[in-house]
Amino acid sequence: MATISLHAAIGQLKAGKIAPVYFLPGKEKFFQDQFIDAALQYIFPDKASRDLNLTILYGSENTLSDLLSACMSYPMLAAQRLVLVRDFDKMKMTDALAKYLDHPQKTTCLILSASEKGRAKIYTTLAKMAQTIDCTPIREYKIGGWISEHCREKGYRIEPQAVQFLVDLLGTNLLSLTQEINKIIDFKGDSTPITITDLEQTTGISKETNVFTLQRALARRQLKTSLKTAARLTETGTDITALNAVLSAFFRKLLQAASLQSKGKDRRQTAEAMHIRDFQLKEIYEALTFFNLRQIEQILGILHETDIAAKTSGGDKNSLVQMLCYKICKI
Repeated sequence: MATISLHAAIGQLKAGKIAPVYFLPGKEKFFQDQFIDAALQYIFPDKASRDLNLTILYGSENTLSDLLSACMSYPMLAAQRLVLVRDFDKMKMTDALAKYLDHPQKTTCLILSASEKGRAKIYTTLAKMAQTIDCTPIREYKIGGWISEHCREKGYRIEPQAVQFLVDLLGTNLLSLTQEINKIIDFKGDSTPITITDLEQTTGISKETNVFTLQRALARRQLKTSLKTAARLTETGTDITALNAVLSAFFRKLLQAASLQSKGKDRRQTAEAMHIRDFQLKEIYEALTFFNLRQIEQILGILHETDIAAKTSGGDKNSLVQMLCYKICKI
């Protein structure tokens, strides 16, 4: 069978089209859980039938015999059973599963989730016999597109600056991104585009105190502004590790741009290579007027040292961030 998208697979479940076997390969647990939750919702009309007919197995703990036994059992007070195997790639295989896939139990829906597709023969068989849903994590440069599409599916448009705000704030954590988008939509109550102002109101992070203000100040070597912003961030309880992660992501992009620039790449070639938008490129090129390649490498070292100190020492967090700002601006 061909691989289909998560959205399409859930649409089929909603329409009552349930395949006998689903294979969910990939390390993005969010996609796997989204499909599994949908399967539970549409296969079982009530909690009682779910409790009687749901079997959850683990590849690292259960055997193939456990899997086949569960699949061959008949449903109780329901039309179907659901057998879920997490970490399927850790289960020891025999030819018995291939034989089951040739003639799966009509009253059983089998879902196999795995971190990756193995090289064993069974995975070739699964590709032919099971409905495959790709659960590969989204690459960092594509996460902005995913956010925009996710908002469109919910009937909203989101401005590019707001997309970047979410990416910088939450990275590629799809669960956190989904929760934040849902919170914004509940807050808005209308269909106008989602803006940075909406995000500031729902996240509680203002223009004056957010980590991106600190990032911009550091990128311009604005010591006074960065120290003041850092103090406000620590006063409001901002997590130092999360703050450091955002700054590290920015300076890694800066390092990549500086490297491409040193190889003679122009702005268009740099944008294409880094898969970034124009307004992001503008910020990066402005920062490159303040730092060279060697200095950016040193800054990443400072950020790494700060991250270790924040996680291991019991010292004053404000002093730690203040020193970080001083070192970057004075490098």
